[in-house]
Amino acid sequence: MPVIIINEKLCIKCNTCVTVCVTKIIDNHSVSGYPEISDEKSGFCIKCGHCESFCPQKALTLNFLLDDKMDITASEGRIESQNLSLYIKKRRSVRHFSSETVSKELITKVLDVTRYAASGGNSQPVKWLVIFEPSIVQQVACLTIDWMRTILNTSHPLAPYVPVLISAWDNGTDLISHRAPHLLFAHVPAEPINDPTEAIIALTHFDIAAPSFGIGTCWAGFVIMALENYKPLQDFLCLPEGRKAACPMLFGYSKYTITSVPRRNPVDITWR
Repeated sequence: MPVIIINEKLCIKCNTCVTVCVTKIIDNHSVSGYPEISDEKSGFCIKCGHCESFCPQKALTLNFLLDDKMDITASEGRIESQNLSLYIKKRRSVRHFSSETVSKELITKVLDVTRYAASGGNSQPVKWLVIFEPSIVQQVACLTIDWMRTILNTSHPLAPYVPVLISAWDNGTDLISHRAPHLLFAHVPAEPINDPTEAIIALTHFDIAAPSFGIGTCWAGFVIMALENYKPLQDFLCLPEGRKAACPMLFGYSKYTITSVPRRNPVDITWR
């Protein structure tokens, strides 16, 4: 099967697809002049879809998941910069969650957005673990506190702060998961580079997209610190072998409504 499908009635041989191809494997057919990918080069296609997305005539289709193809106009999906700016600026880390759970269907819709996050070579290495049951989120928080108990009176950088967190937990205040109903982990292959950057990129997509679905989020920094150092938590989560998680994200419905945008320090830019 060909890697790209050309509608010769629409193709004007403009070479846009040849230019934007990330791996530079699209050529003009020497006789017909229509773009093609030779059998020798077909294995180098990373299915990024640039050729299809930037075709001005919508004449090219990447031969991959054809039922998922979406043609759009230039105006569709456009967000006015002022609205986008306000949307991002009003984003808050939620630490007071409603007890209401988010449906699996809605969670899946948000994660469907995040699968379009950038990844090196369009490798799409990110997979997800959703801790859906609130009781299991609490177990993760409890194991995180257990790890904190092990670093009391040590040289760990967090050691001076854990007594407050432990005391709060022991007195019924959860400063680890903030009683969030759900917890999200993005994980990627640990080898060859042991770098969770692509998982962080995907989680950031979730963080930005979630409020548009009415969902609040909060990064769970204490949990990832425990996960990286505490085997009982590693065993409890049981991530697939050879996978590495990035900083997880608490999420659920917020108890409170955002009514203003707070201040931030002025942007600090160095121009060269």
